[in-house]
Amino acid sequence: MNSYLTTLGGDLLHLIAPSLCPSCDEPIPTTLRGICETCRATLTTAPYPDEMFEGLLKHHHPDELALDAIGSLFTFEQDSPVQKIIHAIKYRGCRSLGRAMGEELGLALMAFQEFSEIDLILPVPLHKAKLRVRGYNQGEEIGIGFANAWKIPLIHFGLKRRRHTQSQTTLSAKQRLLNVSDAFAVTTTEVAGARVLLTDDVFTTGATLNACASALLTAGAHSVVAATVAWDEVSRDNHSTADWEFNF
Repeated sequence: MNSYLTTLGGDLLHLIAPSLCPSCDEPIPTTLRGICETCRATLTTAPYPDEMFEGLLKHHHPDELALDAIGSLFTFEQDSPVQKIIHAIKYRGCRSLGRAMGEELGLALMAFQEFSEIDLILPVPLHKAKLRVRGYNQGEEIGIGFANAWKIPLIHFGLKRRRHTQSQTTLSAKQRLLNVSDAFAVTTTEVAGARVLLTDDVFTTGATLNACASALLTAGAHSVVAATVAWDEVSRDNHSTADWEFNF
């Protein structure tokens, strides 16, 4: 109940009060997309999708890679405006910010061949216990914005978590892979033959996204790509290519 009221209160506040920049808390005009011009000027753009895909190969055996492409808007850095944006989307009930970032993400990725053909969108799911506490899924809010930009359908509950998984934040690349192994199940037949896009907030090693993609391919999806608001360069570079060199 408390999480529902927090989320509802956050949405109502956006309607009756001036929007505040999630990074500096200064008022911003409604013409801007979620963040003030001063903070936006400090953001670092994420690498192009082809470079990010090379990063995936640092953490996944090529034979185990289910994703065809990954794209992000910004590079994630500690104590940066991007971190504050992600925190606001996930923990402060700023669902409209998630949708704004998702729409911006969708518009940005239209320029890349890797994302030229997408049939439908699925958000990375939260475990039902975490969803109950938070009141919403940040990946879904981002996906709604992306779907609005592309004018394609989003399937809200097309994926589910089979089990609760440990937070990935403090895990190594190898531990991340093991943590989400066989953790997801497809709950819709609409993915059969479809080119699917996954949405989430942050890409680090790609373990969660790749586990979702693997489940989708098993369910008959034609191909799977992924899009996130942020790319965590620091976390990715802290793990060596040897992290995936173990028996699958």
